[in-house]
Amino acid sequence: MEFVDRIEELKALKYAYESKNASFVVLYGRRRLGKTELIKQFLKGVDSSAYYLATEGGSAKQLRSFSNLVGMRLGDEELVRFGSVDWESLFLRISKAELKSRLVIAIDEFPHIARIDKAMPSIFQKGWELYLKESNVMLILCGSSISIMQKEVLNQASPLYQRNTAVLRLRPLGIEHAMKLAKNLEFIDALKTYFIFGGVPAYYAYVDGSKSFNEILERIFSKGSTFIDEMSVILSEEARNTGTYIDIIDYIANGVNRPSEIASKLAIPASNVIRYLNLLLAVGVVEKLLPVTKDAKRKSKGGVYEIKDNYTLFWSRYVKRNTEKLSLEGADAVVSAVEQGFDSFASMMFERFAAEMIAFLSRSGRLGLAFTKLGRWWGTDASRRSNENQEEIDVVALNEDTNNILFAECKWTVNPIGIGIYTELKRKAAIVQWHNEERKEHYALFSKSGFTDEMKEMGKKDNVLLFDLEAIEKALK
Repeated sequence: MEFVDRIEELKALKYAYESKNASFVVLYGRRRLGKTELIKQFLKGVDSSAYYLATEGGSAKQLRSFSNLVGMRLGDEELVRFGSVDWESLFLRISKAELKSRLVIAIDEFPHIARIDKAMPSIFQKGWELYLKESNVMLILCGSSISIMQKEVLNQASPLYQRNTAVLRLRPLGIEHAMKLAKNLEFIDALKTYFIFGGVPAYYAYVDGSKSFNEILERIFSKGSTFIDEMSVILSEEARNTGTYIDIIDYIANGVNRPSEIASKLAIPASNVIRYLNLLLAVGVVEKLLPVTKDAKRKSKGGVYEIKDNYTLFWSRYVKRNTEKLSLEGADAVVSAVEQGFDSFASMMFERFAAEMIAFLSRSGRLGLAFTKLGRWWGTDASRRSNENQEEIDVVALNEDTNNILFAECKWTVNPIGIGIYTELKRKAAIVQWHNEERKEHYALFSKSGFTDEMKEMGKKDNVLLFDLEAIEKALK
């Protein structure tokens, strides 16, 4: 599978490499985002490097393996044969080596080393300050455990705090890059695949070569598939008690999305739930949302938690729930059931995709409008009865500097969108309280099945942005 994007990250690594002084880069992010591949792509452009993937073995074994590798890169036969007696001696040896060009030392999955010996952050801090800092070396510490990287490397209490010269946190790919990873599929199948995988490149690698959405599902639910236990694997990087985290994910996926509600379901204090949620927030599995027009800096009780990661939501709704069915009836039965009910999931994910699409078009300049904030809006219509006054708009994008605001509605249905949907969107937009006297309103509609002729004419007249699948595919290219 091809390597896509990560242009800014590669640029940052190259800048650190070309620095006149020694550089110490911290690279971290959840599993499957391509940290290892990013390092390997970067190392293709350097003359001398030592890439070491840490394991869960003992400290002595780690030191021996790493010493051997460094010895081979330095041409140091003694290090290759016997290793180093301790880490400090190894750092000293590196600093005294006659290097013809900058040596890049990349230690992948550093949390494995930190877990083995709590003194490791202090050992590396001493090694950097006394030896490597003044040498012709670039050190990269990489890790998938967000909690350990933040605690042992980036936290103020860590010995390594502020020793780094750069910090890179890898995020999921944007839609314009992630969709390229499903290029072998028809566009609608690629879109459905994105609804499941989001911007996580490793997932596309696992199903590389698939020719249809059905085949994607077959790969996901096949015997021995890495997708089956994926959430347990990701959470095990961060915590021992993964069961409670998975319970919380399930509750949020089913609409139980406030700490007090979750606490009631789990029969634990709300303060404990906040602690669990904070870790899920840090990993990027969940997010806390407010109506987009609300100021997040001000304390508000209107916030709700939702699943942020696409595959986490798919896993909760389809993989976890079908574990018994998979065991008793096999993958074909599960795949058939998922396909039959997938439109309900796709409808929700299409709204997310539309928001990401607007963000992409805004930052790329293709929209003709720039927005600084984007999200959902929900609130009440005071003109309606209390049991019917709850309103929601799929996507609202705004710009505080220009007072531009865009309202968007998304429909993943078999019928084309008509004027009625547009009229209803305008009615709800009028309820939104945001610079009402000064704002410049814009509208967009996203439709799986296109638009009626009347809506197309209305779109031209009112300058409404109309996105069917063909327009979306064209915009992404």
